[in-house]
Amino acid sequence: MPAKKIDTLLDIWAALLLPLGREPLFANHMDLYRVIDSTSVGEVKWQSFTYEYTSNGQDDNSAPWKSDSYDIWYRDPCEVIHNLLAHSDLTSEMDFVPYREYNAANDQRRWQNMSGDWAWQEAVFIYVIVL
Repeated sequence: MPAKKIDTLLDIWAALLLPLGREPLFANHMDLYRVIDSTSVGEVKWQSFTYEYTSNGQDDNSAPWKSDSYDIWYRDPCEVIHNLLAHSDLTSEMDFVPYREYNAANDQRRWQNMSGDWAWQEAVFIYVIVL
């Protein structure tokens, strides 16, 4: 995403947080880049590839973006997640098992993190298959 669009999204986010008396995590695209670059993910190297649009021959009205090439930079997501999960600092902060949490005062369900129905249903599905 271009830096200008990142800044626009961050401005929208800041405006939404203003009535709540909260501040966004990032001031601008440079602040976001700094945080990304400083995030420890072990020794996972940056990789890249170039992407170009290829037409199937049916596109007569060609948009300008279709003639450009785009550099895509990334770190292997599997390696990144592996390294993040290996941090013992995070152990107490993560829910490895889905759960359903209720407010004792009004018996109303609380929704957060691994308390969603999808995680619960997947765990039940896996449990049934294992049995």
